[in-house]
Amino acid sequence: MSIPAITPNDLAELKSLAPGLDFTDAERQAVLLATGTWDINAAPGSGKTTVLAAKLLLHARKWPYDQRGICVLSHTTVARDEIQKRLAATPDGARLLAYPHFIGTIHSFVDRFLALPALRSSGITVDVIDDDVFAQKAIALAIKNTSVWGWAKNNVGVKPMIGGLVYRGPNLELDSENGTLPKESAKTYPVLANVKAELSTAGVFRFADMFAFAEYLLAKCPDVKDHLSRRFPMVYIDEMQDTSIEQEALLDKLFNASVLVQRFGDVNQRILSSGADPSQLSFPAAAALPISSSKRFGPTIASAVSTVRVGGAPVTGAAGDVHPPMLLMYTAARVADVVGHFAHCVLDRFDDTTLHKSSVKALCARKQGNAETQMPGRTLLDYWPAYLEQSKSGGRSERLWALLRQPSEPKLRTGSMYSRAIDVKRATLLVLRAVKSPHIDGVRDGSQLVRRLTDAGQDSTAVVQLFHTLALAKDLDGSDEGRARAVAIFYQYLHPLFPAKMTLAEFQALPVFYPPEKEPEQEVGQQRCRVTKDGRSVEVEIGTVASMKGETHLATLVLESLGYPSRRFDLQVALPVLAGLNARDPKMKESGLSQFRSLYVGMSRPTSFLCLAVNQARVSDDCVAALQQQGWAIEVLN
Repeated sequence: MSIPAITPNDLAELKSLAPGLDFTDAERQAVLLATGTWDINAAPGSGKTTVLAAKLLLHARKWPYDQRGICVLSHTTVARDEIQKRLAATPDGARLLAYPHFIGTIHSFVDRFLALPALRSSGITVDVIDDDVFAQKAIALAIKNTSVWGWAKNNVGVKPMIGGLVYRGPNLELDSENGTLPKESAKTYPVLANVKAELSTAGVFRFADMFAFAEYLLAKCPDVKDHLSRRFPMVYIDEMQDTSIEQEALLDKLFNASVLVQRFGDVNQRILSSGADPSQLSFPAAAALPISSSKRFGPTIASAVSTVRVGGAPVTGAAGDVHPPMLLMYTAARVADVVGHFAHCVLDRFDDTTLHKSSVKALCARKQGNAETQMPGRTLLDYWPAYLEQSKSGGRSERLWALLRQPSEPKLRTGSMYSRAIDVKRATLLVLRAVKSPHIDGVRDGSQLVRRLTDAGQDSTAVVQLFHTLALAKDLDGSDEGRARAVAIFYQYLHPLFPAKMTLAEFQALPVFYPPEKEPEQEVGQQRCRVTKDGRSVEVEIGTVASMKGETHLATLVLESLGYPSRRFDLQVALPVLAGLNARDPKMKESGLSQFRSLYVGMSRPTSFLCLAVNQARVSDDCVAALQQQGWAIEVLN
């Protein structure tokens, strides 16, 4: 079949389809006009998702098929929702949000078209797909065995290994994502195999299990590949750099050579990996199309970001420079004061109106670790010891009251309504899981609820009304009054979806509504630093590079860290390269390259002010002088 081509004449329509956006430069036009299979390597802040959405809008106007569609795969729900939001703004674009098209995460595609059908054909009903839920249940089951209990008591790595039990490959071989299994001849191995089998029968899985069941289906029914290829003759993949070896191998099995595949990503932002050698990954192809200009920041930050890239074209800054970047050097005794000092620097540079509209954040590549050296600056906990470790499923995502609580600070209330919507949808899903609603089998995140209910013939009007009510509510804070009000709201809108015999009293007594273990204010304080100077305040959010990937900040503090397994401090190695004194070692090992990629991601977040913090003992006078000559501001905290 033929795919309608996008022509230069079509590009003129973007002025009306996407007013206020500029697609006139040669690189973006080349991507929009590209036909066939291509890779697109796009710089941070280049508007990669915007370009993809614009291309989809143009396709929507010309798509002639009723039973064959465009498939758009992303790694995150954030990217998916951004694409859907842009498409929904026009009648033509909205066509892509329904059959025969698909826009969703790679995981949701695998679940919907492969894994869940494979499980249903085996007579298994999915209860929950969640790493944390699985780990809790698996450990609880396993330690009932006295041998496993004794083993776990004497070895701290046993419980994580049990919690990570997962199936691999088309033969559903038992493995663990968090350790090495005992030999099959060991007396504990059958116990672990039985734990995995029992939870599978109960419908409790890890996310990675779905890829194994997908491979199982493809091996059992090879014609599935041809069916998918006929259904989706055109496939777009976003954030391709975050694809693991296993995911890429599966993607290669999903579609045949007749399908046109275009992959978008940034090789320099590959920091979310499975630990495999990145050289085995195919993205980007040698002939990839670049989008090298960033609309996020100006030439000065772009120049700094370019020095730490590990591949691709240098980044150019299309925005204006606002403030020169700063190197903040601290002595060992002052490491815990770095974040506060940065906050003072931000207050000196920006007025309250600007601060009120934008975010200020501090990030570090490593959260914690057992480093041999005692030199401060190893991990995030050196700079902010109170940092609250978040769970793998997203930290707040399993705590109902943290999801529902409406921030009290004016600065926090100006946060994205999109983020608020995600929280209330997740909260609703947690409640429906708690009541064991029969209508949500296989639903992994709240954004899938409405579509799943609609597909099942259920009226979703009340659920949509619930989302709006929760988003606007301000007193659902985990207090006795707030919990009572929340229970009443959930029951009012959701009771038609409950099991038939559930009473209000049983609903009120569910563990999901238990009081929060921590006061919300304490939780917020452990991840945010509020600093006041001369009657003015700013709040700095603190986290890891990975947790802030894809974000845009007004000002960003990048905190140096000690790499593992490199055992080298990232900025100590990178600053001479950034200053132009040394070239990056062309034979640098992957452990060092991964540190450069993390710096690339961190340094490319801010629009206006970039600050790097390094222990004064790990930077030379020559490096400081070279950076000053390039226009960097230098401050010493001693």
